[in-house]
Amino acid sequence: MRPAKVLILYNEPVLPESHPDAASEHEILWTADAVSKALVQGGYEVSRLGASRDPSVLVNGICRERPDVVFNLFEGTADDASNESSVASILEWIGIPFTGSPAHTLCLARNKHLTKHLFRGAGLPTADFFVVDKLPLAPCALEWPVIVKPALQDASVGLDQGSVVTDQEKLEERVAYLLNNYGPPVLIEQFIRGREFTAALIEAPELKPLPVSEILFVDKDPGYWPIVTYDAKWKPGTRDYEATPPRYPADITPKLAERIQGLAMEAFRLVGCRDYARVDFRVRASGKAYLLEVNPNPCFGPTAGLAGGLISAGLTHSEFTVKLVQAALARGGKAQPVVARDAKKLKLRTIQPGDLDALRKVGESCAVFRPDELSAALERVIAALDKTTAKTHYALVAERGGNVVGGVCFGPVACTDAALQLHWIVAMPESQRRGVGWQLLQAVEAHVKTANVKVLLAETSSMPAAAQARQFFLRQGFRLVGDVPDFYREGEARMTYAKYFETTDPAAG
Repeated sequence: MRPAKVLILYNEPVLPESHPDAASEHEILWTADAVSKALVQGGYEVSRLGASRDPSVLVNGICRERPDVVFNLFEGTADDASNESSVASILEWIGIPFTGSPAHTLCLARNKHLTKHLFRGAGLPTADFFVVDKLPLAPCALEWPVIVKPALQDASVGLDQGSVVTDQEKLEERVAYLLNNYGPPVLIEQFIRGREFTAALIEAPELKPLPVSEILFVDKDPGYWPIVTYDAKWKPGTRDYEATPPRYPADITPKLAERIQGLAMEAFRLVGCRDYARVDFRVRASGKAYLLEVNPNPCFGPTAGLAGGLISAGLTHSEFTVKLVQAALARGGKAQPVVARDAKKLKLRTIQPGDLDALRKVGESCAVFRPDELSAALERVIAALDKTTAKTHYALVAERGGNVVGGVCFGPVACTDAALQLHWIVAMPESQRRGVGWQLLQAVEAHVKTANVKVLLAETSSMPAAAQARQFFLRQGFRLVGDVPDFYREGEARMTYAKYFETTDPAAG
C-alpha cells in the first residue's frame, strides 16, 4: 500500500517584510517547514501549496496534487483574515478531509464579540464589553481601565501598550486608530487585573486538556500594562517580548487548574472546535476566571504555546502532527497505516572519551556557543570524564542511529549541598524541536530526584540569539531569578533561571 499523500496548505504571505504586522504572517513558512519534516519522517508523501487572494490557486492545486488529506495551516491573508474560514469551506465543498476546525467554527471564533455573546448565552464567565463601528462614542459605561481590540483580528494584531485606556478621551483616540488601521468593529472590554493563563486542548482522539500554561508579567513598572501585545508574541528582544515569558506548566493550585480546564473544554465544545484549540483566560486575585477568547487552529509552530503544552503532557510536536493526519484520514474514511522512515530511537547514555569530537560538532552546528564558550563547555565535559571529578560532574549524550545528536552537562554549585548547575544543553539543528532537549533534561531531573538536590540552575544570555534557550527553560518549569546587566559584555546580560524541587521554592511559602 502506498503511503498516504498529504498536502500542506498555508497562507502565502502578502505583506512586505518591512510591514509592522509582517512577522505574524511570515511565521507560517517556518511552521510549514516543521510540519513537512515531521510528516516525511512519519512516512507520508508530502507536498505543499501556498495560497493567498486567488481561490483558483487552491482549487487547481488540489486537483493537481489529488491528496488523501490536507494539513490545514491556512490562517487567512493579512489583508482579509475572513478567508481563513472560506478556505475551510472550499475543502468541505470538495469533500477532502483536513486537519483542524471546520469552517463554521473558524468563522465564529474570528468574531471576538460574537463569541463573547455566545459565552454569555451559555453562562460562561467573560468580561463585560461593548462593540462600536464608528465615532463619536457614547460615554463609556464600563469601569476604567478598559482594553480596546480590533474585533476581527487574531495573533495580537492591533494590541500594544496603548490598548489599555483610562479615560474617555484616550478611548476615542484608540478607537479612531483601530478603525483607521483595521476597520470596524472595535471591541471595548473591561480590563481584568490579574494573571493570564492559556489552556490548550487536543483530541487524541477524546478531548483532553493539556497542562495549563501562564504568561508571566515580569516587568513591574507601575506605568506598564501587563498584557500580551503584538510585540510580545512576535518580536524577540523587545521590552514586551522579554516582559511576557511563558511558563509551562503554570504554577497554580490543582483546584484552579481544574476550573480553567473545565471552562476551556466547555468553550471548545460550544464553539465547535476540532482536533486542537487554545482558550485564553484572565484570573483575578480572588481566583475568578474570565474567558478571553477561543482560538481554533492556533499557531502550530514548534515553539508556540500549543507545542509547549504538548511537551508538558509528554508529547512532541512531531508526534502530534502525525496524529492529526491520522485523525483527518479516519474522518474521511481513508485511514492508512504508515511506516516511519526513521525508526531509529533516541538513546541517552553517559559520555565516553570518543564522544568529544562529536560533541564539538554539535556545539559548532547549533550556533549557541562562541568559540571561547565552546572551549569552556568542552572543559566541563573533560571534568565529567576525569575519574577524580566524575562523581560530581556529569555529561550525557543523545544518540540516534550511532550518531551523537545532542548532549547535556551539569555539575555542583560551589559552596552548596543542594544545588546543581545545568552548564549547557544542546542538540543538532535537525534534531531540535523534536524532543531531544526535553529528554536530556528529563534525564538530568531523574538524577536530581535521587541526589537530594533542591534547585537546578541554568544560565543564558539576554541577546536575541538566545531567545530559544530562554523559552526552552521557561517551558520546562524554570523561572527567571536573576538578571545581571552587562555581564558578558556591554549590552549583554546574564539571565539566571531556576527550577525548584520539593518545597524549596520561595513562592511556595
